[in-house]
Amino acid sequence: MKIISGGQTGVDRAALDAAMSLGVAAAGWCPEGRLAEDGVIPPQYPLKELPGGGYPERTERNVREADGTVIFHPGLREGSTKATADFCAEMQKPCRFIDASVVAPQEAARQLGEFVRANQISVLNVAGPRASQWPQGYDFTVQTLGQLLQPAPKLSFVVPAHNEEHELPASLNALRTAADASGQTYELIVVDDASTDATAALAQQFGARVIPVNRRQIAAVRNAGAREARGEILFFVDADTRIAPDHVILGLRALAEGCAGGSARVVPDRQMPFWANVFLQVFSAIYFTAGLGAGAFIFTRRESFETAGGFDEQYFAGEEVYLSLALKKLGRFKILREPIVTSARKVRLHSFRFVLTQTFFLLVGGKRALRTRERLALWYDGKRERRAS
Repeated sequence: MKIISGGQTGVDRAALDAAMSLGVAAAGWCPEGRLAEDGVIPPQYPLKELPGGGYPERTERNVREADGTVIFHPGLREGSTKATADFCAEMQKPCRFIDASVVAPQEAARQLGEFVRANQISVLNVAGPRASQWPQGYDFTVQTLGQLLQPAPKLSFVVPAHNEEHELPASLNALRTAADASGQTYELIVVDDASTDATAALAQQFGARVIPVNRRQIAAVRNAGAREARGEILFFVDADTRIAPDHVILGLRALAEGCAGGSARVVPDRQMPFWANVFLQVFSAIYFTAGLGAGAFIFTRRESFETAGGFDEQYFAGEEVYLSLALKKLGRFKILREPIVTSARKVRLHSFRFVLTQTFFLLVGGKRALRTRERLALWYDGKRERRAS
């Protein structure tokens, strides 16, 4: 991407500084004489003077030469900010207003990223009030563009979460340790699905980017995280699941060897009733022998994920089965030997009869039973334990 602006103090100059500090191409047109409110625009800014042009002419030229324009503002649209928007409308150029009185830089970067992708923008014009009109505009713009323009990480860890304040800290702590051990650049994305507890705040404490959604449908939530992810390789890890360094290292090795994706076997986080242990052993023997991935942990390349169509959102459960089958059509699907540790709260919080009834309903109902959450209370009743151990 290339960033252009008019070089005025405030937002304009912040855009150029942010781009140049990250090695991103920066340019733009400025008034004849390199005029700005603080005098002459310093020579380090790679701007071209517009012969005979003043502020309006400079603004029009930058709008015309960009694929789209973003206008940062503190809640008011007036003066040169309004003029920029008018030029965008006149030329039918994409324009995005971002109100700094409503969103923080992190959310502003997310919104701007969506605008850039939706309009396939390679040259972005950045505009907004000068420093005398909005002193805080410089810092807001630098922070927002800094998050947008920083190099994409190699790995993206997508964690779907609904009211997971008790499980999430241990899961994210283990995930960060595993990601650090890989030696690759990475990002943590927590997709907060209508939580009413401290899930979002805890995720931010671990440096995760929080994507708020309101779907209550696991496939859609995972896909929402994948759309926001910037990494080449995607790891989907549930919020009640702990992975180890080998899960990342061996997962990357499997992809490097040509696998289309993979997963790992599962062990419970603590002791379960006897009937649950028998059920898990029988299920694992059948399921993992068939080479299917556990929804709590799946890895693949972004390209393969998109080719496979992502998680099928017509299903409210079992979506990992259909993704596994789609990835198998693209190449080998690797089941890692070392198991992940995931919460067994479903069997601790429900009776044998209830679990048996839910399982029987799925076996009899087939795909149709998976297309509604009506009879999937085992997955969607929202029951939670006080703490993980």
